[in-house]
Amino acid sequence: MDPALIEKALEKKCKNHCWLVWILFLTATPTIVIGSHLASYVFLGGNPSFYCNIPELVEANWTKEQIRKISSPGLEKQSCVHFAWNYSLLKDLDFHEALRYSNESQKPDVLKCKSYIYDEDSFHQTIVSEWDLVCDDLPLRSTAQGSVAVGKIIGALFFGILSDRYGRKKAFIVASIIFLISGPSAALVHSYILFITCRLMIGIAASGIYETAYTILLELTVKKYRVFLANIYNLAFSCGIVQLSLCAYLTNNWRQLQLAISLPMLALFIHCWFLPESPRWLITAGKLEKASNIIGSMWHLVPNDPQKSPDLVMKRPSDSSCKNVFLFLNDYFKLFSTHELTKRTLICNYLWFMANLYYFVITFGGINFEVNQHLYVGLTGIVEVPGYLLPLLFLNYFGRKNSSIALCTVAGIAMLTITVLPQGWPIICVSLIGRLVAASAYGIIMFNTIELFPTENRNTAMGSCLTMAQFGPLLAPYLVDIVGRKVWWLPTAITGSLALLGAFLLMFVPETKDTPMLDTICEMKELERKAKSKSHEETS
Repeated sequence: MDPALIEKALEKKCKNHCWLVWILFLTATPTIVIGSHLASYVFLGGNPSFYCNIPELVEANWTKEQIRKISSPGLEKQSCVHFAWNYSLLKDLDFHEALRYSNESQKPDVLKCKSYIYDEDSFHQTIVSEWDLVCDDLPLRSTAQGSVAVGKIIGALFFGILSDRYGRKKAFIVASIIFLISGPSAALVHSYILFITCRLMIGIAASGIYETAYTILLELTVKKYRVFLANIYNLAFSCGIVQLSLCAYLTNNWRQLQLAISLPMLALFIHCWFLPESPRWLITAGKLEKASNIIGSMWHLVPNDPQKSPDLVMKRPSDSSCKNVFLFLNDYFKLFSTHELTKRTLICNYLWFMANLYYFVITFGGINFEVNQHLYVGLTGIVEVPGYLLPLLFLNYFGRKNSSIALCTVAGIAMLTITVLPQGWPIICVSLIGRLVAASAYGIIMFNTIELFPTENRNTAMGSCLTMAQFGPLLAPYLVDIVGRKVWWLPTAITGSLALLGAFLLMFVPETKDTPMLDTICEMKELERKAKSKSHEETS
């Protein structure tokens, strides 16, 4: 179907601003909950100071600080070893006598801790203190976030294809049901394996809800409002991070926090009931009457004589379930069916990966800075607000391509600058600047991805990008927790370099400002053919 005709039909509907606000509410508010869950690792996996538990001294009612001064003086604040004193002897002494004895005696060998004592003044009880995810088991702490990223990869693959084949709304409902079950369950389980399983399911559901809601919003609106609504939509994620910081401050342990950010999911029942299907998808699926009922302009969409308009819609064939796997793969292979589609797919995949790695390295990297985590996380959420609003200015004057190139360049320079700054607030301030411009760049890249692909492949392309994007949050906790502990500036140097590479690759994608959204690959090929023909004529 002619994209201009769909735009014209939707334009009348979009003049009803109350309807637009309602659609924005239905699509954006679930992202608040998603934002809280995706960043919750900062507090759920909060890494308090710890040192070896000495049962003999605990039985003698020594304080935590007294135990630390005897068992691990001069060792790191997070110590995996302790001195091999005769603690059965020391427990019968007064603390001051024991301290004098340890200072005057030769230090014995050190032994690995069998269990740990945690200082929960900076962090309340977390999954780290509950399951001893420290020292040799430190990678298990990072896996708590890695499992969400793996879930998002699975969700992006599954829901991207599901929504393109069976509809955006059906995919949204399935994802919402998974979210409603897995979110509260994660707060109630007492097994680390079950907790990781729930986190995996949260990631799967988050991908499904986020990508389908975002696609529905943009496919229900016209270009006059699309830029504004897309960026307002992203503000919901920032609200989720601020909400997370507030909930973490008000709760006493990780289970309470998990429940606090999960209870708002009950509102998804409202969204599943009232959220409309994408009329663009309905049209490409041949369901003109349903699309017309949503748009309210049946006379624009349904021809008087359908036989005279064979190209009006592209009906999807009815397939048996045994062929679905091959059809799903075929949808992905279509993203590489032309040279132009292949180029756009690969570049967008990289940009989404880079942006997510950058984003989560900044989010999780605060643990290596001497700053209050509640304050740091809250500030990162707050600076995202202007970050997501800046594209409204940039896109109107500079277009998608130039804006994202400039922002990625500034983001890369900011991260590389951090490597030469002193620890503390100078790094925090530059990190917040990097967070602001990265949020702007990511908002434009997401929006541009929607416009770069035709309707019949758009959600599959989004799913492909979301799949690659999740390798960012998958790698980020390991990069920050393991690499950052050894060389604190290396994670920022890596992400800064990747951002500059992204700015370079953006030079090879077309500008989509003031161009209608395409619906089929054939339309894209025709547009390419006309562009080449025009270029050839100008050259002649």
